[in-house]
Amino acid sequence: MTHEIAVYGKGGIGKSTIAANISAMLSARGCHVLQIGCDPKHDSTRLLMGGRKIEPVLDYIKRTNPLDYRLESILSTGYCGTGCIEAGGPKPGVGCAGRGIITAFRLLDQFHIKDMYDLILYDVLGDVVCGGFAVPIRREYADTIFLVTSGEFMSIYAANNILRGIGNYDDGRNRTAGILYNARGLKDEDSRVSAFADAVHLPVIAKIPRDNIFERAEKAGCTLEEYKTQEDSPLREIFQDLAGRILRGPELYPSLPLTDEHLEELVMGTSPYKASLSISGVQKETSKLLKNQTNCVRLSKNVIRDEPLHGCAFNGAMTMGVHLCDAAIIAHGPKSCTYLSFQTINSTGRRRLFERGILLPSSISPNIISTDMDETDMVFGGTDKLLDAVSDLISLPPSKQPKAVIIISTCASGIIGDDIEKAKALSTPDLPVITIKTDGNLSGDFMQGMIDCYTQLAEQVIDPSVQAEPDTVNVIFEKVVARNCESNYKTVEGYLNALGIRVNCRFLCNTSYESLRRFRCASLNLPAYLDYTGKILVRFFRETYGSAFYDRQFPVGFAETEQWLSDLGRFFGKQETAELLIADSRKNYTHEIDALRPALAGKKLMIITYNHNLDWILRAALDADIEIVKLCILNFSQDEGFRTMLPEAARFCIEENYDPDKRAADVAALKPDMILSNYESSVARGNCLEDNIPACPDVGFYSGLDILKKWVKMFGMNSEGEWKNDQSLFNKYYAG
Repeated sequence: MTHEIAVYGKGGIGKSTIAANISAMLSARGCHVLQIGCDPKHDSTRLLMGGRKIEPVLDYIKRTNPLDYRLESILSTGYCGTGCIEAGGPKPGVGCAGRGIITAFRLLDQFHIKDMYDLILYDVLGDVVCGGFAVPIRREYADTIFLVTSGEFMSIYAANNILRGIGNYDDGRNRTAGILYNARGLKDEDSRVSAFADAVHLPVIAKIPRDNIFERAEKAGCTLEEYKTQEDSPLREIFQDLAGRILRGPELYPSLPLTDEHLEELVMGTSPYKASLSISGVQKETSKLLKNQTNCVRLSKNVIRDEPLHGCAFNGAMTMGVHLCDAAIIAHGPKSCTYLSFQTINSTGRRRLFERGILLPSSISPNIISTDMDETDMVFGGTDKLLDAVSDLISLPPSKQPKAVIIISTCASGIIGDDIEKAKALSTPDLPVITIKTDGNLSGDFMQGMIDCYTQLAEQVIDPSVQAEPDTVNVIFEKVVARNCESNYKTVEGYLNALGIRVNCRFLCNTSYESLRRFRCASLNLPAYLDYTGKILVRFFRETYGSAFYDRQFPVGFAETEQWLSDLGRFFGKQETAELLIADSRKNYTHEIDALRPALAGKKLMIITYNHNLDWILRAALDADIEIVKLCILNFSQDEGFRTMLPEAARFCIEENYDPDKRAADVAALKPDMILSNYESSVARGNCLEDNIPACPDVGFYSGLDILKKWVKMFGMNSEGEWKNDQSLFNKYYAG
């Protein structure tokens, strides 16, 4: 069975020198040793290789086709037959070195490297104890761990953090052999290391004094064991003893790290944490206050309320970004992320086309490009691929160029810290580059991605110098994933056309870069929805651009539409036209309600819904003399707070944050004739009928009226027994 040892320590503490000397001593004793350097500097095995650096695994992976991987290309033989491998890492400031360790180890596992050696020694950078650098201390790797430290505080701090990392994997198994004390000759150094060792209940296995022989051996490109032919040293005895301990199997101890406060007090004799304790309490309260003051931030409801994530911020930003129809969207991440987002967008467009005959090119064929980040890009960084993708668009003939390039980041590019802002340097006057930093679900949920796309697009595209023009509006925050998004817009556009008002920009739905750039030409902005997210956008535009907003959302139902048109006509000086339109619609509405009332009067209605604004259906139901027995309002990721303008609401039974498990009991007690709900339920509903309420209802005068018409047909069919006539239908169509 292969024995595996990990030597961890702060960068620059001398752990690589110690590791190489241990490997050399073990190899000289006949042990078949492999040393794996896990440091981006890739110099762990240099002394075993005669001073020569070998090619790191990650560099080899980067330049080699996976089908051509060969073990001999990454495995070198050093002093006394010692196997030498360097994991390597990316250039500073790009990629993810921790991910590189994972990638390198995965390749070594493919070659079954453990079967080839008696002992494997991992030399690991201990400053960073993220998941990648912690791989060697996972249970499937190191069974013995040494901590290298000096008496410097940061060195001891790194050792303590390593103990924390070990503890996360140990599960009661002892694996820490002790401390290798590499002395620096500092004042009180011995006492600090001793105090730390005692506090964490670990022995100091060896004290390695400061000696110039290390420098002389390194200049010769070798370890002390090899250098003995030129100059012997008592230090060899220390490494001989270490080698003997390892071969015999050292005693192992549990991981018992100190708190930061205890460590600082122990090593430095002070603890600044004590002075900051009172401040931390204030900071927590301030953070809580900021979370509650939603006007201070641009966060989705689920992020602020710490609810489970509903979808991915990258997907939300992509869903909105494609609606700038003449722009190209670059998804900076793996192909799989782009594919999933494409399918989300495309399925919405196909559903509208097949069900309603509405063709939306931005959804059916979104202009999306993927940088196709792979494992190598995760390690070395994907910025070059991103810049190449932008350059390819810039090099297109002017007639084929998009009007803008929008870059949206995924989890993959966000985790490794790719700087997508670098792409802005490639902008030209004719092809601006816009960056939307969502970093996948690191930023939050689907709605957070939508909010980020809205605000970051606006900040980078809108021209603040554009002046307002008469009889011009923008439409804000249509719900592009709703089935009736386009039909609702057409209804509103019909009202606006009747008043002689034009729409400049739909923010953000099937619009152009130029219309967004000229956003401020609108003298008034019309919000499609004023739920939680809609209010965030209204506040953003008011605070950023001083934009004027209509204080009503797209109207649903007769009362809302009447008020909406009346106020809009007054704003634009078109009251007379608005009143004529309202009068004609009122006449039709009254006639229809009178015809429906005989069939609906006295019926009991129970509503279970995510909708927080129900006046449109409640008003129509009341006008038809329907009795509303209970309103059950469910928690909704996109809105909160039930709202109503109906005076009759005071006598309604309303329950917010409704528990769906109460449904059966409420139905049994209230005995409604109709349940109106957003979702199908397996709960028995007795003899009552059930209808679906749309999360995004149709707008206009007749929204509630159209649902009442459907109910009249349903009640008529139910009274004639057609709902329960399955046996006769079976006999008619299938019986032989």
